[in-house]
Amino acid sequence: MSDSRTTRTANEEPTIERCADSTAWNRFVERVDGPPFALWAWGDAAEAYGHDRWYLVAREGGDIVAALPLVHMSSRLFGSKLVSPPYGERGSVLLSDDSDAATDRAVDRLLERTRALANALGVEFVSLRGSRVSGLSGFEHRRRFVTFQLPLESPETIWDGIKDSRQRQVAQAEDAELTYREGNSLSDLEAYYRLSLRSMRGHGTPPHSFAFHRTLWEELGEDNVHLGMVERNGELINAILDFSLGSTVYQWGVVNDYEYRDLNGGSLALWKSLEWASEAGHETYEFGRTREGSGVYLFKKSFGGQKTWYDDYHYFPTGTGELPHPDDDTYDRAKELWQRLPIPVTQYVGPRIRGKISL
Repeated sequence: MSDSRTTRTANEEPTIERCADSTAWNRFVERVDGPPFALWAWGDAAEAYGHDRWYLVAREGGDIVAALPLVHMSSRLFGSKLVSPPYGERGSVLLSDDSDAATDRAVDRLLERTRALANALGVEFVSLRGSRVSGLSGFEHRRRFVTFQLPLESPETIWDGIKDSRQRQVAQAEDAELTYREGNSLSDLEAYYRLSLRSMRGHGTPPHSFAFHRTLWEELGEDNVHLGMVERNGELINAILDFSLGSTVYQWGVVNDYEYRDLNGGSLALWKSLEWASEAGHETYEFGRTREGSGVYLFKKSFGGQKTWYDDYHYFPTGTGELPHPDDDTYDRAKELWQRLPIPVTQYVGPRIRGKISL
């Protein structure tokens, strides 16, 4: 790619357009070390649910210098919103490494276009999640969810940073003759999905469709998808689905068979994901979204990562508003009902609901 600094002029205004070139888009996301949730394939998976992709780019001198992947989600039950990204924690504005005053103008133009789009579509809110860019003009800053980020040094150094009690659980899992392997086939993904149906029902949460998982599996590319599988006598009981791009690995899908939770397969699966991420040459492992103080929060904390808040930015066309929250008490009754449904019912009905939930 040409050096965009050589083609700019001091007074040049960036142009904002809706990107239709998947190759150019992905090249930019990869060049700026963006999250996998910003890749074109993530938008393909969202579009399969019937949503509209609005992937905006700012160009200067013909080069992309900033981008914002937006998806418009609209339903009678869950309302209308623009989200970056749906079903993931990291999105928002992506900037060229050679940021300067002209690029700052590009960000301002992107945000202006986003607010105008939100007003035209009549959405309830715009949600830019896990932003790496601070102070987004015209957007309200909120911190609702937390993660942990772990520097990926050597596996030995990572192991030494894990809490002693968690190390013992990993050892106990291995002593219980649990086996770990990396999934590399569509049949492995199918096994993961079957376990996820049971795991999600246990949480009272509608599952994604298998088609959603398959789109990501096939389009993100094998270098960007990692499936860790823990088995007992050939039966899958724990699994972690990680997505990666550039320097960072992002934990996305953790599923468990709670009948075997005392065997500590979840601890083994996470340790193996960290070991794999280090040996693959990545720099950071991000543990996924959680609520501060929850049991999942304490579990992830024990692996030695640094507590990090997600910086989310929101625009409300009417001035202010409420955001959906997965732990809202109003959902308790629905979760209880979902936990009683047969798996075939959750598999059929669940994606029709889950696809409309942006979290």
